Amino acid sequence: MIFWRSLVFFAFLLAAAPRDGAFFPAQAEAARPDGQALRVALLLDDDDGQAWSTLLRSGLARAEGEFPLRTEVLRASGQSQRTALFRKAAVEFELVLVGSESFHEILRDNAANYRGTMFGCVDAGIRAPNIMCVAFADEQAACLAGAAAAMLTARPGLPGINHEKILGWLTGEETPAQRNLLNGFVEGVRLVDAETRVMNGITGSFSTVGRAGEETRRLLGRGADVIVLAAGEGNSPALEIVRENGGYIIRLDEEGASALPERTLTSIVRRADKAAYEIVAAAASGRFRGKEIIVYNLENRGVDITDVFNGAPALERWPLRDVRRRLEELRREISSGGIGLNHLRARTLCDCL
Repeated sequence: MIFWRSLVFFAFLLAAAPRDGAFFPAQAEAARPDGQALRVALLLDDDDGQAWSTLLRSGLARAEGEFPLRTEVLRASGQSQRTALFRKAAVEFELVLVGSESFHEILRDNAANYRGTMFGCVDAGIRAPNIMCVAFADEQAACLAGAAAAMLTARPGLPGINHEKILGWLTGEETPAQRNLLNGFVEGVRLVDAETRVMNGITGSFSTVGRAGEETRRLLGRGADVIVLAAGEGNSPALEIVRENGGYIIRLDEEGASALPERTLTSIVRRADKAAYEIVAAAASGRFRGKEIIVYNLENRGVDITDVFNGAPALERWPLRDVRRRLEELRREISSGGIGLNHLRARTLCDCL
């Protein structure tokens, strides 16, 4: 009799247990007690002044204005420092937000050791019970930017255009994220003009100026009419060289074009601020869901480009209305799947079930 009572009791516990790893506090659906502040850490590299980091901090600040939070931004450089910082944050905070590529593998390899901690991952997918992720189909936005650049360089009679049908891409390092963006950009160029070439310049680092000056001059010297600035700290000297020598630029993660607006064609926008806010808001309101990977794309406006020459003097001999109409057509085709683009990054770093 005792055996059967024990068996029935065990079956009751099993039936009542939450499914799909929900024993983790990260997946509790009840809202937090009123007034109890959620302890949140945002982990960043030392390149904190870059646009991407600024967006993450902005999203965290927005969440802080709407929910009771105790937040801290922690920075580190070097792999050993990052790992130590991650482990310290995982113990001291309830939610640890990771948005830098250098922290993604650290998160993947260590999150299971801190099952009572919630983790938010921006710009990568790691499917684990205590990790909620936002990934970006940013090749879609880069494709639109490439199409806009190809339309600009192919147009006869425009000032500052060499008409050699050459575009430039300036990056700090060759990373999966950068290769994915560059491939999307090239595909957009080909949709408009298969003869237009894209030249790649690498400065050597996102966190230092590196060879930004030399590479920018090389791209301009080879006839590049438009250069995408995706080099982190190297963007500033590159911008000054374009200012002095002519040409146009496309920005990355910067919606504003306060510097050189008359030469800014557009910006590739990835809403890291929205991603950070969404994860923190979910945790603060009891809606955090582990194993969830949300994809931001053109359809949900998680990635996009800004309006071409937004706030800048329109080029008299460039039909902006026609350009914008064509870009909108491409946007619809990409969103509907009519134009397929390769995603060169791994869909998930790990399916840690």
